[in-house]
Amino acid sequence: MDSAAFEQIAFDALDALPPKLRAAIRDVQIVIEERPTGRNARRKGLLLGLYEGIPLTAPDRDYSGKLPDKITLYREHIEAYARSEEEIPFVIRETVWHEVGHFFGLDHDRIRRMEKRWQEKRRE
Repeated sequence: MDSAAFEQIAFDALDALPPKLRAAIRDVQIVIEERPTGRNARRKGLLLGLYEGIPLTAPDRDYSGKLPDKITLYREHIEAYARSEEEIPFVIRETVWHEVGHFFGLDHDRIRRMEKRWQEKRRE
């Protein structure tokens, strides 16, 4: 998949969120990198995306001097994880929504339960 199409799918995933959620994430940077680097490259397994920041639910979210929140998508890992070219858009969307979940303070257990429901709906 070419870079422009990949990026468009990621931004379409954000646009598909309800208006209140979109408004809350308006200042979150979305970055697409080919693969993880540094300490993230040493993580076990395929890292599809990464949220970096202070979750919206954190009590110290509004202190001055904090860096902007950022969601990074790892293109090569997402493409490797997808079972086919047709599945890549689904994996991009699920990865974006997974990382947005972290921004809203959801833990991995809660996000995984949500993802399971999304995948079941996709199979229907």
